[in-house]
Amino acid sequence: MALSLLPREDGLIKLAAPPAVINSRGPLWLPAGASNNRFPSALLLDIDVFKWAQPSIPPPPVAVPRDVYDILSRGNTVQDCAAEYFDTVHRWFPFISKKRMTLGHTLWEAGPDLAMLFLAMKLIVTPPQEGIDAADNELYTAAKGLLALLESGGCVSLLCLQAMVLVAMYEYGQGIMPAAWMAVAACARYAEMCGLPGFKESSAVLGAVGWTTWTESEERRRVWWAIYILDRVICLGNKKRFVMPEPEKHYLLPVDDGAWASTFIFLFFFYLFFIQRITNTSCLTQDNGDPGRALSGGITTPLEQPQGRFARLVQASMLVSRTVTHVRTTLRNQQLGGRDSNGDPFDINEVDDLINTLTSFGTLMQQELLPSLNSLPRTQSNTGSTSSASSPTPPPPPAWHFLTSSSIPLSSPPLSLAYSALFLLYGIHCCPENLLDGPGARSFEKLQPKTANQHALQVRSVAGLRSLSSGAVRELCMELLDAVMLPQGLAKVSPLCLDSLYSGLATLRWLWKEGGDDGGSGEDGSPEEAGGTGGVGVMQAAEDVGRCMSRLGGRWRLAEEYLGLIGFHDVGIAMAWKWGESGVC
Repeated sequence: MALSLLPREDGLIKLAAPPAVINSRGPLWLPAGASNNRFPSALLLDIDVFKWAQPSIPPPPVAVPRDVYDILSRGNTVQDCAAEYFDTVHRWFPFISKKRMTLGHTLWEAGPDLAMLFLAMKLIVTPPQEGIDAADNELYTAAKGLLALLESGGCVSLLCLQAMVLVAMYEYGQGIMPAAWMAVAACARYAEMCGLPGFKESSAVLGAVGWTTWTESEERRRVWWAIYILDRVICLGNKKRFVMPEPEKHYLLPVDDGAWASTFIFLFFFYLFFIQRITNTSCLTQDNGDPGRALSGGITTPLEQPQGRFARLVQASMLVSRTVTHVRTTLRNQQLGGRDSNGDPFDINEVDDLINTLTSFGTLMQQELLPSLNSLPRTQSNTGSTSSASSPTPPPPPAWHFLTSSSIPLSSPPLSLAYSALFLLYGIHCCPENLLDGPGARSFEKLQPKTANQHALQVRSVAGLRSLSSGAVRELCMELLDAVMLPQGLAKVSPLCLDSLYSGLATLRWLWKEGGDDGGSGEDGSPEEAGGTGGVGVMQAAEDVGRCMSRLGGRWRLAEEYLGLIGFHDVGIAMAWKWGESGVC
């Protein structure tokens, strides 16, 4: 008998009988001569031959290992983990089509790649266990073993790539390094091999779906964007080169998440929908979609135009990409002696545009979170700006955004990435001495005088760091603490938020060391310029951010890793170490 996934009335899945044959040994790699790998090598050795011959890529000759079968066959594991996944991770990182999970395929007939995807879903929704290292988790070791087995068997499928992305996200969120770093690069290579994000090019490798569905095309695009996001996020702290290329000008943003999740595209779904109308019975999940929302905007779409959560996350990642690229270029120019006509190793107009864009985007994201966050001041006032251009006033939030407390964990990743980019940008310019004297400089005896642009940017950056850390980040942490009091709220938090919280906490510790517990006042002592903390001191703000990270550590061990790094910021060279020492070449 075959282990099957069958649709239930609630649109999810149920598990049928177990398979007759499985791999009881479950080796990490198939023995030599036993893999029977039928992968068409021309795809990577001579693409012209591959296009001319048009060979099909057969399914991998891989049996599901015994340990994976045992995990997935426990009670209602498959349907329970799928339901939890689509209620938590999917809501802030929607790159897997829920509709495809409801079609009712035989798991073992569909292949071990589908089993791998469900195992990865089970892995990422499982919180870390006390006293057990995340890398020693039974689910994690089983997932890594099956991924290696699929690789050696020549598996090429969208399901396998989606599973790889989930495993990479798990490794990042649980602080498993350098596995996460390597896994993201593997995902990028796999996506390139598959021809993503283009539907036409990827169809030659992944196959064309009957009736060429828009849902499938959108899913392939979202998988590419998911890897792009991970690649940018994992480079925030180390400022190293990206693996994923920049999107081309004709690339599209993801459509509104609700439209993608509920628009009926498949002919099969249309048939069931027709039956539902005739019999007045519910065959599938209720359709709440608006076909008018199933429109994609290009990557050059103005930030002020309403977008879904995933599109906002993509936009935030592109801003992170611009920021990291600017930082790398600035440090490289300093090392190689590159200067503009004003003697600066950076373009002041580029910096000014980045700051204005990031602060405007952050304000827009605040308005799309909660009405309670709308009272927050801008993360950067125009006082001290090196440009006379004013930031545009964002429009009201789109009507389909959830304005409830549960939306805080789900909607905070784009805002957090904008904060991370601002911390990185302010940090590289708040101490121009590091740029003039070279990365990692310890001596202040040979400092060159600052240019006018560098001095103005230093003042603006220090004020921005103060406002961002003691104001905006602290307020976000307070909102998050309220939202994650219960386990169901904690389960919906994204690890993509943690870099901004860590940067805020490290900055607060630095501010306290430099100026004491001054409450975060601006240059003239006004609390408004400091981010409007209402008189809350720097150390109090640091304690609040630390409490939030400690709470999030119960879901993502990366928070605990970050808290362990905070001790390094108690030394006098903390800011030079964080912002100025990392190499870029």
